[in-house]
Amino acid sequence: IRIVAALLHGEEVDIRGQEWTTRSAGRMVPLVHEVPVLLSAMSPRMLRVAGQYADGTILWMASAKVIESRVAPAIHAAATGAGRATPRIVAGLPVAVHDDADEAREAVAATATMYAGMPNYQRILEVGGASSPADVAIVGDETSVRTQLQGLLDAGATDIWAAAFPVGPDAKASIGRTKDLLRELATTDG
Repeated sequence: IRIVAALLHGEEVDIRGQEWTTRSAGRMVPLVHEVPVLLSAMSPRMLRVAGQYADGTILWMASAKVIESRVAPAIHAAATGAGRATPRIVAGLPVAVHDDADEAREAVAATATMYAGMPNYQRILEVGGASSPADVAIVGDETSVRTQLQGLLDAGATDIWAAAFPVGPDAKASIGRTKDLLRELATTDG
């Protein structure tokens, strides 16, 4: 991560390590646009690495409670200790605007079964007091979803990765309703 981050930030690299060795030798071309390096991290060790060397972290299935109690403190402490800027925290969760929250949670449960067998996701769900992805999904009517998304930001997320999913027999209309709210939130002050 140190090598990739340095190269993408236009820095010269001369690293000799046990596993990786590289030297850019003055061959770096300035980048036209900044390219952030975000590390998918859930464990304390990976959050420390993200804070020390990356521009932030990307989370999947981490609730506002997890962000506030575990992720933000760990990554901010690591960044501060390394003399780095405050890192980004991208909160990724399934999102559906639907009037029946229970039906929406059932839709998540039916499509997110693979996470039940993955220890890293089980741990992050348990830390947040959840037992399945359905428990952390952002679902409900427009007002409820808006409030839940704001809760992620209030907990320390800097960005939201909303994975819209369909609920009910008309998938296109369901996704459309969710995207309409997300578009509105992205183009206004919320």
